[in-house]
Amino acid sequence: MIIVMHQESVERGRNSRAPLCAAAITLVVLMLPCAGCKRASVTSPAASVATVDPWKEAVSKVEQDRGEAMGRRAVVEVPNELKHYEDRRRFLAVQAADTREQVGAIPHDFAGLVLSIQRHQFFEMKPLGEDYILYGVGQNAGGEPFAHYDRAKRQDIPLAPTEDDVKREVSRALDSVKETKARLVYLEVEWRRAPKRDRALRAALFSEVSQARKVLAAANAKSKLVAAFYADPVRRESLLAEYRLLSDLARDFEGEAYDLNDPDARRSLKIRLLSFIRPEARELLTQIAHDYKEKFGRRLPISSLVRPEQYQRELVGINANAARSSAPPHSTGLAFDIYYGYMSAAEQEYLMSEIARLKDAGLVEALRESRENIHVYVFANGLRPDEKLISRAIARKRFGRPPKKHALPRSGKAAAASQVGAKSN
Repeated sequence: MIIVMHQESVERGRNSRAPLCAAAITLVVLMLPCAGCKRASVTSPAASVATVDPWKEAVSKVEQDRGEAMGRRAVVEVPNELKHYEDRRRFLAVQAADTREQVGAIPHDFAGLVLSIQRHQFFEMKPLGEDYILYGVGQNAGGEPFAHYDRAKRQDIPLAPTEDDVKREVSRALDSVKETKARLVYLEVEWRRAPKRDRALRAALFSEVSQARKVLAAANAKSKLVAAFYADPVRRESLLAEYRLLSDLARDFEGEAYDLNDPDARRSLKIRLLSFIRPEARELLTQIAHDYKEKFGRRLPISSLVRPEQYQRELVGINANAARSSAPPHSTGLAFDIYYGYMSAAEQEYLMSEIARLKDAGLVEALRESRENIHVYVFANGLRPDEKLISRAIARKRFGRPPKKHALPRSGKAAAASQVGAKSN
């Protein structure tokens, strides 16, 4: 058909427009369907090969409906090894004893964590591993500027790149005090003016006044601390060095750059830094994840890794499970959390039995937490701390309240007797 049409166009070639017409006719004919010919299915590579996002695919499998009760709704048998001890202080004391004996110094803030990373004490867990996925790690990190954390005062000291920026930070702290004081004065005047019969209004204003007084006290304390830090030449140089450390890393973090002037970039950098862990814990985590994936065909969701003390304290107001001790387990880099919120009873019981076995072997401390996480702390040298060290840790620090002493029933039965770890969190 194509040949016939082409010949006709040649016969009309005497006309000056013939070549152009022939080409046009040939093109139109080529575009028409050929009867009796098998039509080929031709599409662009982008359309023929669907792009699969490995991350989304892994998340989808984690959150996949199991067709039965999941997470806390699932009826499971929690091993005693993953329940709280009768004396709840013991759980943190065991980890604190190991930290004191085997780990030593822990990172107080992000600059300290960077220093530990550079010393090869921590290693990165990529967002998507062969057998695990980081599921919500660092999700509560904010985009605020990086700061030094002063343990003694439990306050953040803003970091600055230059001497001029130092002066601005001191001035900003003083301005914060002035603004807070002005707000307090305004509220106190409104409170006094409020009609005494309007008890609801007066109560609301008094509450605001009380809160403003607390804010002012905190602003005053921070302003004095910032001024004191930057007035001391040694501490001022230390703070400037911390900023340089973070800035150098942000400029080239294994090929990735982060703009420290951009809140979103700062948050992304913080999340990445919170994705590190010590090698001892990484080895155990990857083994648990491998066994879990082999059995259930999906990656193990990890919800928390290292947390500098600074970030840990921020979490206290958000997460009831966040430790309030002076040596939080996650700050060591030896702890990680497994999220079981989407797991079936079979998945949870399998994981708990495996972790209970590791605890019985003296390799870990563990707890099934109420917020759908299983906390695992890996002992630094592969051995549980000596009982004397644990007792000293309990005596040295306050890890919550001691166990209540319940009176025996009048019947005289020993109903108050209980096993170690009889109640889950």
